[in-house]
Amino acid sequence: MTTGENPFGELIQEYIVECLPLAEQVGDAFVELERRWREGDAGNDLLRQLKGPLHTVKGNSAMMGLTVQQSVAHALEDICAMLASAPTPNEKMAGLLVSGSGLLIELVKNAAGDPDSDRVAQFLKRAASFRAPAPDSAESSAQAERRQTDRRAVNTWSAAGALSSNVIRVDFRRLDAMLEVLGEGMIEQAAVADHYRVLAAKIGATAELADLDRALAAVQKTFKQLEGILMETRLIPISTVFGRFPRLVRELAQARQKQVRVITSGGEIPLDKAVLDRMGEPLVHLLTNAVVHGIETPDERTQAGKGAEGTLILRASSESGRIVIRISDDGRGLDEARILAKAQSLGLEVSATDAAQVHSLIFLPGFSTAEQVSQLAGRGVGLDVVSNTIHELGGTIEVESRAGRGVTFTLGLPLTLAIIRSLIVEVDRERFAVPMNHVAATVRTEPDTIHSVNQKGVALWRGSPIHVSDGGALLGTAAAANPSRRFYVVISMGNRRRGILVDRLIGHQDIVVKSLDPTLGRPEVVSGTTILGDGRVACILDSVRLLEQRMSA
Repeated sequence: MTTGENPFGELIQEYIVECLPLAEQVGDAFVELERRWREGDAGNDLLRQLKGPLHTVKGNSAMMGLTVQQSVAHALEDICAMLASAPTPNEKMAGLLVSGSGLLIELVKNAAGDPDSDRVAQFLKRAASFRAPAPDSAESSAQAERRQTDRRAVNTWSAAGALSSNVIRVDFRRLDAMLEVLGEGMIEQAAVADHYRVLAAKIGATAELADLDRALAAVQKTFKQLEGILMETRLIPISTVFGRFPRLVRELAQARQKQVRVITSGGEIPLDKAVLDRMGEPLVHLLTNAVVHGIETPDERTQAGKGAEGTLILRASSESGRIVIRISDDGRGLDEARILAKAQSLGLEVSATDAAQVHSLIFLPGFSTAEQVSQLAGRGVGLDVVSNTIHELGGTIEVESRAGRGVTFTLGLPLTLAIIRSLIVEVDRERFAVPMNHVAATVRTEPDTIHSVNQKGVALWRGSPIHVSDGGALLGTAAAANPSRRFYVVISMGNRRRGILVDRLIGHQDIVVKSLDPTLGRPEVVSGTTILGDGRVACILDSVRLLEQRMSA
């Protein structure tokens, strides 16, 4: 049965929204508890923290008549109470708790469907074998603690009820529709502003035009405020994705007899749901590669002078109007010699002294140094998918490796996919939008600014040489380079720079991104289109592809 067919579908959905994060919180805590037990720490603080989430899931499940979810939550709650009063940590108990929390997550997530009765029965049977009767004093203490938990849960429910009148849940598709309407409004507002400039140039300054100018400025300010408010409603914390990974890493590591600890930070950083929804698969690829190929076995790590347990760090931060996610491991690092050998066998020209170029090869389609290809084999299998997804989102990806010390992937992502700040330029009477987060500078060309080196344009910018390409030749608006172009735009990403010669700099503008019709194909250096105030359609340049292209004069 699907949620849409259930007469209580909305209530089920509310139950899932409220209880799924709590169930995932429990799962993460059990993974951490297992790690602490291996180190000899009883983890009593974690057990205390779990009482509230488990009790809430159990209570909410009971209210909804979801007896299976209630039973699993109750079993986990009882085991936690038993461990708090009479600790008996061991490997089997840890496995039971982690598998039980995974079961609870699946049951909550699929609350509208039919549960796997055999799996539930098997878990409850195992759980019952661990829930032996405790001594009277311990049982009395446990009962007292449960009563206190009950009272706290009631108080929490009361507080939640008081706040519920200020909160409503909105289907994300409605927010998409609202953003579409806002985008159309911004296009029309830009058109009005453009007509105003034409009119002002024709009739000169008048009192009426001054009033119109003030009104247009007020409208623009209002649109900007509306855009900000709407964007905020689309943001959700990155922790909603990060929370899935400790259990995934644990399962991968155990299957390969490895010990891996996951450390996350920056989970509170908000990101547009449309971006976050597409980030799950790339992050899974990167984490999988780190566990399977990057982090060594305990014996290998000990021989290398490392701790037996490997570390995976997943960190999010907000930098210069973009979200940056870094995935780091302390494993063996990339095998540069094997990567170079593979590149040479494929006939690729790569400089052995350019580490960044060598590392970037792992993103090529099908590029793998694995001797046997399997679903998870090779540092390159799947990483082209990661790279393509990030680029389609208007983001960037870079890799840094240190032999014997690990690999760090750095992902730069836009806050939103819908509206971006851009520099509008003109090349051969065609207009293009360059996303501002990749524009390092704009430079007026002077005589002898551009020099030809090995048949490529080169300019000295801030003391360093950079390649400068003709915009017309690059974008297909001219068959040959035009030496009379007056400006070049410096596009930057990480340590890569490139200049693009253009005829005019029109100005900065918030543009509404429109996707290209797939039937028309997509030029390699174009990521989308937008409509300008004068009604023209402008292509949005793909800065990443521009930087990756072979340089031409």
